[in-house]
This record gives sequence, C-alpha cells and structure tokens, in this order.
Amino acid sequence: MRIMLIGPSAAGKTTLIQRLRDKEIKYDKTQAVEYVGNFIDTPGEYMQQRGYWGSLTITSYDADIIGLVQDSTSEDCWFSGGVSTKFAKPVIGILTKIDSEDSNQKQGRSYLELAGCRDIFPVSSYTGEGIDALMDNIHRILDRYKTDNASIYADDYFD
Repeated sequence: MRIMLIGPSAAGKTTLIQRLRDKEIKYDKTQAVEYVGNFIDTPGEYMQQRGYWGSLTITSYDADIIGLVQDSTSEDCWFSGGVSTKFAKPVIGILTKIDSEDSNQKQGRSYLELAGCRDIFPVSSYTGEGIDALMDNIHRILDRYKTDNASIYADDYFD
C-alpha cells in the first residue's frame, strides 16, 4: 500500500513520514516528489501553486490512498472546497502539530472538512500522539474503499 501526502510547505508531511518509518526526525525540505518506502512525499509548493496541481493528479495514480495534511497551527487554508473529489482514491485528512501550544484543531479540522475529508486524524510527529490510530484506520479506510468500488477494480488491484 502506498500513501501520498499533499499539503502546503511546513505542514509536516516529511516529518510525519519520518515518524511513520521510525527514522530520526530532522528538518528536510522536500524539493521534488519523493518516493520514500510506502510513501509519496510532495513539495508544499505543488499544493500552493495551482500550475503544479497536474503533477499532483498524475502522481496520485501511484498511490492507494491520499492524505491531505493540514498544520493545526496555521490559519491558512490551501485546500479548495471539495478538492478530495479530484482523486479517484480514498482521501483522508491529517491534522499535524497537535502538540504545539498554538494548535487550533477545530479550525484545522474545518479546513479538511471543507476539502471533503470524511476521516480526519489529529497527530503529533514529535510525541507520537495519534500515529497508531492513523495507521490502524488507513487499512480500514482502504478496505472500505475497495468494497465500495469492487466493480471497477480487478480483484488483485490493491495487492
């Protein structure tokens, strides 16, 4: 299973991947689309500059599930309404930096809901809070998607 993370610069996509892969957490600015194990890490600029959205759409075909990443400390919303419908895959919301003093989970959650995310997971890459719930539910969401869309995919498509 491959997970693609999309979100603005400094939302915590790379740090989340480091946490999920049990790697040392260190700042590392993503310069291009990177395939890291079972993850696709995308540069924030691809979300922030609409001219790159085509690249996100094309790259999404390599993923089984899309994660829209929203920084809970940011007042900026880069996701347009209903953007989740752009992808022919299950799309989840991931709310990062919930351990920060200036975290505003209610606002961040509203941005992800606006984007069309049904399933939203608050996480902290530094403390590990919410990471297990995120990973446990990703499999459930993918299974639900496979069941709901069984008629359009081959039996072994997601293997």
